[in-house]
Amino acid sequence: MPALSTPAALPRFRHRWAVVAGLLVLSPIGAEYLIGYGDSIDRPLELLAGLLILAPLYGTVAVLVREITRRTGRGWPTILLLSAAFGVIQAGLIDQTLFDNEVGADAPGWATQALVTLIPGLGVDAASLLNYVGGHVIWSFTAPIAVVESCAPRIADRRWLSPVGVGIMVLLWALSAVLIFNDTAADSTASPTQLIGAAVVAGRRCHWGRMVRQSAAAGDLGRGDGERRRHGRTRLAPAALVAPPGLGPPTRGGRRGQCPRGPRGAVLPGRTARQRR
Repeated sequence: MPALSTPAALPRFRHRWAVVAGLLVLSPIGAEYLIGYGDSIDRPLELLAGLLILAPLYGTVAVLVREITRRTGRGWPTILLLSAAFGVIQAGLIDQTLFDNEVGADAPGWATQALVTLIPGLGVDAASLLNYVGGHVIWSFTAPIAVVESCAPRIADRRWLSPVGVGIMVLLWALSAVLIFNDTAADSTASPTQLIGAAVVAGRRCHWGRMVRQSAAAGDLGRGDGERRRHGRTRLAPAALVAPPGLGPPTRGGRRGQCPRGPRGAVLPGRTARQRR
């Protein structure tokens, strides 16, 4: 993971926490709610309650990915690589739906199709890999970061968190990840080899994100683009603008079933693939 440096001074408290709060909320909305697959989509109170779990699970990662990238003077290549790493962690290690290839007759129609892209020897469906990890990259992390930064161009290339703020984000993510893992681990079909492989892949993507040079030359929105943002010429990340059809949240959190309710009606995305048993 890139070492955190100490760039320009923090923006004013109300400015930076407004954008942090926006990213914390927008990330889970993009990840789970916009597609409208859950049976609670017409019950706003349940959706709000779900944010108590989903914001720490998705939103904190989006904030940390962006914070690491901007503190180290890097840009969108690093954001994409770190987002892919956390996508693998979420789908492969936390809820482990990446390795759940069982198809139930009581699942939605889009989830009952034969696994024609199953990769021999890995036990991973290539279509699920694209949907889960690619969906996290686009909808959970990259697109929300691009939207929120575009709404605050004057501080888009600066750090938003103090060391205490970083610690709070890490703690919130760890607590939510443990909650989801404990809810799904007992029913997981993943083998130790698959879990180790997922950890290695995630680690390699973090390493590649660190190896990206501090440059704004290749479509990168690193620190070198700060002046262009301040003059109103902000650019969005390409991945936030174009998403392949069908590459969306229902194939990650709500695959083959509806999301069950957690405490106070919160949605528990990792449980859905196995609740039909």
